[in-house]
Amino acid sequence: MRTYVTIGLIFFLGLFTSYSQDGGDVKGTTPSKAPRTLTLVRVTDSIYMLQGKGGNIAVSTGVDGILMIDDKFAPSSEEITNLVSSLSEKPIQFLVNTHHHGDHTGGNKNMIAKGVVVYAHENARKRMIANEKNAFDKKQDGVLNKLVEDLNKSGNNEKAKEKAKEKGNDMPAFVESKNTYPMITFSDDMTFHYNGEKVMVFHIHNAHTDGDAIVYFTQSNVLHTGDIFFNGRYPYIDIKSGGNYDGNVKALSQILNLIDDETKVIPGHGNVGNKASIKYSHDMMVALKNSVSFHVLSGKTKEEILAMNELSQEYDSAGFGDFYITREKFIGMIYDEAKRKYPNPAKKQ
Repeated sequence: MRTYVTIGLIFFLGLFTSYSQDGGDVKGTTPSKAPRTLTLVRVTDSIYMLQGKGGNIAVSTGVDGILMIDDKFAPSSEEITNLVSSLSEKPIQFLVNTHHHGDHTGGNKNMIAKGVVVYAHENARKRMIANEKNAFDKKQDGVLNKLVEDLNKSGNNEKAKEKAKEKGNDMPAFVESKNTYPMITFSDDMTFHYNGEKVMVFHIHNAHTDGDAIVYFTQSNVLHTGDIFFNGRYPYIDIKSGGNYDGNVKALSQILNLIDDETKVIPGHGNVGNKASIKYSHDMMVALKNSVSFHVLSGKTKEEILAMNELSQEYDSAGFGDFYITREKFIGMIYDEAKRKYPNPAKKQ
């Protein structure tokens, strides 16, 4: 079956796999005196998951060193490093970002400072830089608006605007932060030959974002999906960053065509998953889209559809809406998607 999975991955140039338990073997303690916030879960003898605030991390250990997938928020970097040190004396050598969101990439600068080489899809890197520029512009706008407000107290609005404009011309232009972003990017796929196995990295088009990557450890039969797969919870589709609901469903469908029952999947969020958990998430997304679209075509409003608790009762009872994406957010997102597709539904009689 392993051969089948590998051939399938090569054929589709972009797919992945899965496993589901509420944890697995928990190992390791943090040498630091700081309170421990992360849990170390053994997935196989050589691959671990770090779970806690932020996206799930995968850690591959072996003779070559440490290959890590994602790095959570910056404040977690010390604890991550300490936990990884409890697994191996070798350094973290390579890091792959599955996409640009800060809960998966916030520790990049800290890791790069330790000599780690960071990889990501080219769109992910572009969006990291764009986010920094947006924050820079917003801060400058705040400074200028405050200046206008202070100068306006003199009662001369035109003079205030002129002085603010002069101040704006003197403000520095945006410059990308050094040693913060992935140093190496790829457009489609890449391969590591590391720790005795082929590690295949694939770009998935327009699913969670437009810069998604999944990482498949071929010999270990372990896959990290990034945020394409949220295990046991409603997923977040970042439409503004090129994400697409149907694209995410398609990605999960492709997974089901490739995985076997032995494959273990580290999701972007949630516990380690398997084929059954992938199928459940896929079927949930299909069922809810079909149901909401039907009611949109029937002319029902968003408020009316949100009030139909029976639509998602099975998944709500399973706790899918207990996390970042609530039931209201998820059903609302599907409604908005359906309205874009069907802008002129039948009028209610």
